[in-house]
Amino acid sequence: MKINLLGKTIEIRDAVSSLPDFRSDAAWVDFLGGGGRRVTSSTAIKVAAVIRCVDVVAKTIASLPVNLYQSTNDGRKKAERHPVYRLLYRLPNAETTSYEFWHMYVFNLMLTRGAYAKIVRNQNGYIKELWNIPSRNVAMSRNAANGELFIDVDLGDGKTERLRSGQFMYTPGLRFSDSSNPEDPISIASDVLGLTTALNSYAKDFFESGTNLGGFIEYDGTISDEGYQRFKDSWAKTYAGVSNHHKWAFLESGFKLNQLGRNPTDSQALESRRFEVTEICRMFGVPPHKVFDLDRATFSNIEQQNIEFVQESITPMCVRIEQTIYKDLLTETEQAKYYAKFNVNGLLRGDIAARTAYYHNARQDGWMNANDIRELEDMNPIPEEEGGNIYAVNGNMIPLTSIPQNLPKGAKGGNA
Repeated sequence: MKINLLGKTIEIRDAVSSLPDFRSDAAWVDFLGGGGRRVTSSTAIKVAAVIRCVDVVAKTIASLPVNLYQSTNDGRKKAERHPVYRLLYRLPNAETTSYEFWHMYVFNLMLTRGAYAKIVRNQNGYIKELWNIPSRNVAMSRNAANGELFIDVDLGDGKTERLRSGQFMYTPGLRFSDSSNPEDPISIASDVLGLTTALNSYAKDFFESGTNLGGFIEYDGTISDEGYQRFKDSWAKTYAGVSNHHKWAFLESGFKLNQLGRNPTDSQALESRRFEVTEICRMFGVPPHKVFDLDRATFSNIEQQNIEFVQESITPMCVRIEQTIYKDLLTETEQAKYYAKFNVNGLLRGDIAARTAYYHNARQDGWMNANDIRELEDMNPIPEEEGGNIYAVNGNMIPLTSIPQNLPKGAKGGNA
């Protein structure tokens, strides 16, 4: 027996063994044709969940202030006079803001084998500009003699530019050893993305074809063209339209009404698209509510998911970039006293009630002063002469050793 399933004909000889096992992603990929699809970063970003996940991470990091700090005897201070400070925090080059630069950089890092930026120096050797390089235009190689990495950048029109160590900034993607080439994240997730693109294509064809009949009328005799047209016009007038929904149909002798239901497998394929959104979120470490999948979202768990998102996805990505800045933009001498840092504290603040309780405890326990708190809240500092930098503790707290040991049971310490 032959049946039509999702527009494909399957011959069933054994009802158990002939049908695909749709419990696995691989079966859906093969059946829908996804197994033969070549998924690249260019095709992956056409999937709404992919572009949303990558954009959420990229714009979150791009929105964070990144500063260059100098270590001092008293702790640290912003190295505002260092040439790299302006490039990181304000303008990497004359045409790009820091937000745009880091947004593009993270985009490349998440979708390809790594992110690259060209370093432009002035005549004194100081870095004056940073320019993003599209990862798809880069071919990386290693000098066999000294092990030095270099890249060849495709400039178009058959032209290339070779950049050596000190001329480019590079954050590698996923690697399994120090010397290996990074893995392509899209290739690693090719099954998931292949299935998603196949399901999207099927859904597009399903609705574009328009062949989604509610039923058909069967006549066991013959009917003339005039009779057919008259019957069709009468049927449309009597039963078509919103106002005629759920009416009973009365048919003449010889006519039979056959109702069609939706193929269950069609519904299952369309429902699978929702599951694939969750799979893509897992792949990029993004909570589903960030891609507007709110099926299981509540007010309380969204706040906790946001905190986990910062801790598990944003912070590790920031650390990777901070260490790239340390490695590629600072000299060996500068590395002893300078370092870059993204400020993620604002993302972990929670709601106003939680922040107030947190600051209250920190202030009373003496490990934050008024200006520490005001800086986190983007408020101007209190002048030092007015006590803005003073650390204080709760005066009601005294060491346990100061309590008299010979007090009668039930007696209170202090003055009588």
